[in-house]
Amino acid sequence: MNRTSARLTRTLLAVTVLSLGATACSGATSTAPPTVGLSTTSSPTTTSPPTTLSTTETATPTSDGASKAGSGNSSTACTTEHEWGTAPVFGSIAMSPSPLYLTRVGQHACYDRVVFDINGPEAVGFAARYVPVVLADASGKPVPVAGHAALQVTVRAPILGTGNQGHQPGVTAPAVGESLVAPAKIAGWSSLRAVTFAGSFEGLTAVAVGVREKLPFRMFVSSAGTYQHVVLDISH
Repeated sequence: MNRTSARLTRTLLAVTVLSLGATACSGATSTAPPTVGLSTTSSPTTTSPPTTLSTTETATPTSDGASKAGSGNSSTACTTEHEWGTAPVFGSIAMSPSPLYLTRVGQHACYDRVVFDINGPEAVGFAARYVPVVLADASGKPVPVAGHAALQVTVRAPILGTGNQGHQPGVTAPAVGESLVAPAKIAGWSSLRAVTFAGSFEGLTAVAVGVREKLPFRMFVSSAGTYQHVVLDISH
């Protein structure tokens, strides 16, 4: 074979190899790397960010019928509560013969609540005012409470154990200065610091309510069939 024939043979072989390589590349399948966290068979699911309970909203009800929420509050959302005022409030002068048998508390978005339950359908009066020192009824002795302000609350009904609804075995009236609500139950609350018995005399029950500072409050009576509820709300 002369030089010209050999060169032609090498050229034909090179063209053949290049042609086969191009064919192999055109038939290959390109596989993209998987995307972490996404399905390759469906569109990714969009998940909304978790909803955070606002400090101005009310959380789930507690067993005492009041709602728990955070200790803070929005000044704009709680405008009504801030306008309750700090002046003395007075209900009717009605005297209930039925006893104050239970004191409950609860947190709401804009206020802390104290409820005095009266075991009877008769109308019941009340009064509440800020005082330098709550005085026991009827001894007049000071009843200290936690907080930088104190509300002297009067419920116009006898405390359980002193009423005239018949024999109540094992029930005695609390001692003056005794907590009507366990301090641990209201620890860290926005407004409420203490609910302390301050005496019961001639059908009236006095309660010392310790407050964080002199905050706006309201008081009213809610009727529930054969029961009356005297409600004290203290703004945050």
